[in-house]
Amino acid sequence: MATLYGQEYHIVPLVAAQQLTAITTGPGINSGLFGHIQFVIALGDCATASFTLTVECSAVTALTTTTALAFNYRVSAAAGTDTMGAVTAATSSGIVLTHTAYDNMIVLVDIDSAELTAAKPYVGVVMTDPGTATAYAAILAICKPRYPQAVPTLALT
Repeated sequence: MATLYGQEYHIVPLVAAQQLTAITTGPGINSGLFGHIQFVIALGDCATASFTLTVECSAVTALTTTTALAFNYRVSAAAGTDTMGAVTAATSSGIVLTHTAYDNMIVLVDIDSAELTAAKPYVGVVMTDPGTATAYAAILAICKPRYPQAVPTLALT
């Protein structure tokens, strides 16, 4: 029986499941090593205010001196269902995750590595709190290696 764990896709936990109450930035993924990156933002209760989700690129994995990117995303239906919304384009301003519309849903953000530059190859997501928001969330990246191998290429290098 063949085992493909970590060969076809490299899964990177970026932000552990927790209550977010400030600007939350996970580390950036090195897009030069992967042809495609999908960020999974698993939202729990978004409480009483809304976060803004943006995609940023940088010269370093810490995502400092960033540039905001336009991106495509889709949102799941309620937890426990098996449907996804349509693929939607977002501007570099991001999307507002309103607490009434995004509670207990998953947001998938797709990044084609060809859209990034050699000067800023690291890409990640940022959740920005307007000052009064709280949300429970976890963020991970599913990366498609350019050259799959038994020992996966490290994404945060």
